[in-house]
Amino acid sequence: MSAPVSEALKRIKPSATIAVSQKARELQQKGEKVIGLGAGEPDFDTPDNVKNAAIKAIQDGKTKYTDVDGIPELKDAICAKFKRENGLAYKPSQVNVSPGGKPVIFNAFMATLNVGDEVVIPTPYWVSYPEMALICGATPVFAHAYAADAYKLKPEALEAAITPKTKWVLLNSPSNPSGAAYTREELQALADVLLRHPHVWILTDDMYEHLVFDGFKFWTIA
Repeated sequence: MSAPVSEALKRIKPSATIAVSQKARELQQKGEKVIGLGAGEPDFDTPDNVKNAAIKAIQDGKTKYTDVDGIPELKDAICAKFKRENGLAYKPSQVNVSPGGKPVIFNAFMATLNVGDEVVIPTPYWVSYPEMALICGATPVFAHAYAADAYKLKPEALEAAITPKTKWVLLNSPSNPSGAAYTREELQALADVLLRHPHVWILTDDMYEHLVFDGFKFWTIA
């Protein structure tokens, strides 16, 4: 008899990015010339200064448990980054360090979503977004963005997707997978919609803020 799984686990599908990455590795092992586009990782090695800093930390005995929300030095550096690069002023008490974007989003959903809540997700989207909402018992609501609009969500489409059940809008700019990046004016137009719905929270996934080209200036809706 197969082991029982929870109803929450039954609501989600296996990771498509892991599946395609595994398939690419299998083909590469067979000698096929395949470029894997599944995992979001660069094609260069970890820079030497990062390697050396990690080695030194181990040699200095920094191998024990830390504060659960991050060491003070890192939180101070993150606050300085937001001030320097984004013009945003945060206190260390407002910073929570995580090993990646997925744990941040998942933890936020787990802490706030109830069965019946809705999460608005612009399309196209990173495949983990709806699954994280589903495992928390919420319903993903897809707000469609189209090629004619450079795959950027229009304010009227966001407005149409919001209901009294909406808890979160999840915005990713620059976007994985489309690469769509919003200008300051476009983000302001979306923010104007959200300001009319104070029950809705915005979660912005800005992990690709430095992957911009042709002189594009990154802005965050924060």
